[in-house]
Amino acid sequence: MGSIFHDIYDFLKNNEKEMLIQKSGSTMESSNEKIRSGQSYLYKKYGMESEVIEVRFKQKVSGSFLNQALLQTCRRYPYINTKLIEKNGDFYIVQNEQSMIARRTKQLVRLGHISCGYHLVDITYYDDSIFVSFHHALCDGRGIMPFIETLIYYYCNLKYGSKKPPEGVRLAEDPLLPGETVDPFLQEYDFDQNKKFIELSRDAYAIPENVPSEEITNYRYEVKIPAEQYMKLCKKNNATPVILLSLLMSRAITELYPDYDKPVNANIATDMREALDCPNTFKNCVKSMILPYSREFSKKTLTEQATEYREILKAQRDRDFCRKEANAMLGLFDKLDSFNSYEEKQKMMAFFEGMTLNTYIISYLGQFKLGENAQYIDEIHLYNSGTTGLGINMISCGEYFVLDFKQNFASDKYVKAFTAQIDKLGVVYHISAVIPFITPGDSVIKRS
Repeated sequence: MGSIFHDIYDFLKNNEKEMLIQKSGSTMESSNEKIRSGQSYLYKKYGMESEVIEVRFKQKVSGSFLNQALLQTCRRYPYINTKLIEKNGDFYIVQNEQSMIARRTKQLVRLGHISCGYHLVDITYYDDSIFVSFHHALCDGRGIMPFIETLIYYYCNLKYGSKKPPEGVRLAEDPLLPGETVDPFLQEYDFDQNKKFIELSRDAYAIPENVPSEEITNYRYEVKIPAEQYMKLCKKNNATPVILLSLLMSRAITELYPDYDKPVNANIATDMREALDCPNTFKNCVKSMILPYSREFSKKTLTEQATEYREILKAQRDRDFCRKEANAMLGLFDKLDSFNSYEEKQKMMAFFEGMTLNTYIISYLGQFKLGENAQYIDEIHLYNSGTTGLGINMISCGEYFVLDFKQNFASDKYVKAFTAQIDKLGVVYHISAVIPFITPGDSVIKRS
């Protein structure tokens, strides 16, 4: 008898899920919207750690104004006010009947949990900071940026009376852009299969700390560099902000480990939106590029190195090359789709959890559109725990470049080695003390 009631319950539950999945998606008008581009982030054993963008103001944050601003902002971004429904191991985006609320707390909650209304984006604030936590299964950094820019504009409009929206910032009444909710990984891409593509090896030098750890506490150091000085140095050496950062960090690592027996690789997170003809999508559209630093390469001047790196990045941004790599990613998603339960998918993805990228990772989010409101903001940071080894996040915020060195160990040897390099170039900077932190794993599904 008990099994009959259990079967009836399962039948009703699945019917309810199916009804919700067919009722909405990223917008009220969409339906049956299975996550593809971000699905590899949904099967981690302990959940995917939240990504956090912290907007640090010069004055204490007003919760009243922030919630009014959030209400306005959510009118423009229906896909942010969503939740996930799991069915047979797949996850679908549906509209969330619970409105988003900004809460005053130091504690970050698990995304997808009842405590944040099952949302995949959560807004909290404390003292002078606003924290935007987001789930990588929903969007990447470039996908969440416009939402944050709109939120900052409306908040500053209410708090400081600023009137003029920064150029390019989307307002509450603006319609969605073409393809803004398109998933870029629904179909294979055509590319020139006769073209000769660049070949780079991921077999690179591993720093001693680049090993998985069960320790959930991560550590970060914040470095703030005047943008004017940094950009002068870039222009002088034919570098971009990311190229200069990778050159100085790789050089620092080779000086820390002069006996390095393999190239030092900077793994650069890179946006593929243009190459995949999805320039406006909010969904994940990122791949990893490599900038290798070898002994032979180290003998060149900084300008020669930067010029060579420009060509290496250009080859990896090639439209056909990106589409070829996107198809390889599609192969993984298709394989996941061949399994019929969460347990099977998680078992497959467990293979990737222990994998690491040598030597370190860089993510450059770009420049926030702040306009006249830059005067009210001190810094913007991006960080998440769950790092293996060393990662560096970079953001352009007003008059500064802000770097977050995030790592699964407390030592300051890498950030100090990096700042020693910019010391040699005469660039001023500010460096924080070590900051222990945790961004929690998600709660999109009940885990044992």
